[in-house]
Amino acid sequence: MQQEPLPRLQSDQRLYQVVARQLARMIEQNAGNRNWRMPSERELAEELGVSRPVIREAVIALEMRGIVEVKGRAGIVVLPARVSQVSFDLPDSDIGPGPFELLEARLAIEASAAALAAERATSYDLMVLEECIHQMERETNVVLLQEKGDRDFHMTIAKMTGNAIIVSMIETLWAQRDESVMWKKLHEHIHAESVRPLWIGDHHAILSALRLRNPDAAYKAMARHIRNVINELMEADERGRFAPETASSEGTGR
Repeated sequence: MQQEPLPRLQSDQRLYQVVARQLARMIEQNAGNRNWRMPSERELAEELGVSRPVIREAVIALEMRGIVEVKGRAGIVVLPARVSQVSFDLPDSDIGPGPFELLEARLAIEASAAALAAERATSYDLMVLEECIHQMERETNVVLLQEKGDRDFHMTIAKMTGNAIIVSMIETLWAQRDESVMWKKLHEHIHAESVRPLWIGDHHAILSALRLRNPDAAYKAMARHIRNVINELMEADERGRFAPETASSEGTGR
């Protein structure tokens, strides 16, 4: 069924909220059709003309309201709910920026910060970063969202720039991540032990670029890391890394 075009965003709207309303209407319109199934995220993205990350954020918003449930390879399953009563327009309905919106901002800011840090890195800074990675390697039993070594690594690079505004911006992005209920919901399906080696390896690559005092290499290494996080969060279902039996005990985050 062809959907109506997405409305132009107003300054106080988030795109995933607009898309979530579209999906809720789609579910309501097909409520009486027993043969109807929710399209896949890829199909929804193509049909609505938005990116898959936006679809994922919209689905998370609906999942948090008990309208759908994401069941790994089974896809998006519609749950019994009174969809017509769901509103994303109420003052208290904003559950914050979407996870991929935050990652996009981190990509823009932290990659540039890494390039600047490469020009200003001291031997002491590099030793601090190395210790942060060692701490990440020791934190195997820590929920990834709560890893101190990871946060310290990124904040050390921010401080290496010597720019207080950059430090404040990156601190704000990490604080928003930690406070986001959407982050927690999105990460429930990621098996921590499957992604930890990849992300620790990314941090080693960033440190190596900083040791070379090479701004371009540092920029690319940081950008590659954040893109790896984005890709992992997007493709976890397709790679079979959903682990509901361990989600409550391991969690994840980045």
